Amino acid sequence: MIYRVILVANGKYKKTLHRCKTKETAFMNYHLLKEKNKVFYPRKFLNNNGIIPVKYQICVSKPTEEGDTFRLLRDEYGKTYTEKPLGDWTILASDDYEIEETFWIYGYDPKINRPTITEVVKKLMVGAHAKKMVKQIIVVYNKLIIHNEDQFDMVICKNTEDAQRLHHTLAKIAKKQKIKSLLFMGTSSDVMVSRMYDEIVLETGWDIKKVRRTTTRP
Repeated sequence: MIYRVILVANGKYKKTLHRCKTKETAFMNYHLLKEKNKVFYPRKFLNNNGIIPVKYQICVSKPTEEGDTFRLLRDEYGKTYTEKPLGDWTILASDDYEIEETFWIYGYDPKINRPTITEVVKKLMVGAHAKKMVKQIIVVYNKLIIHNEDQFDMVICKNTEDAQRLHHTLAKIAKKQKIKSLLFMGTSSDVMVSRMYDEIVLETGWDIKKVRRTTTRP
């Protein structure tokens, strides 16, 4: 008998986090992994044939055998149902789990070099304490722009909601650090969008069709 602690995304198997031969060891590692799950900025969306919300869970599983008792759960409406096996595995326990989000920052390879929010904060803080240094942070659909006369950084998020969440998180960090040289402008108006598109084209050399994309959906 092989017990596994697995990661599940929207009810589908993602990967095995631990495998062992006893139920006791599986549950010990399950609780240990939950305790260590400290995430600063959790992922909320997946780019999987479209941009979709994601819910991660960590589960203890075993191979399904005749006579297994399956869990009785409640759906989002409070209605009870009997859980089905996950493939050929029976789920013994599960709990919510978080994955640290990574970002496509302009100038970085979006496939092999995706920094966490720590790197975004570093971009935000460059020169933030200098006198007369003011930077604007604005959401342009799925893009978060950090800019002034001397700096242009762009974080391409999965969709507008993701970019807005990043904007609000950075604003909270700046407020906590008491940094007043950062102007958080929120979501750009229709008039501002056109001006920001021009700046993005100027700074990146991207084709305007690429700039106008509002999600990272392929």
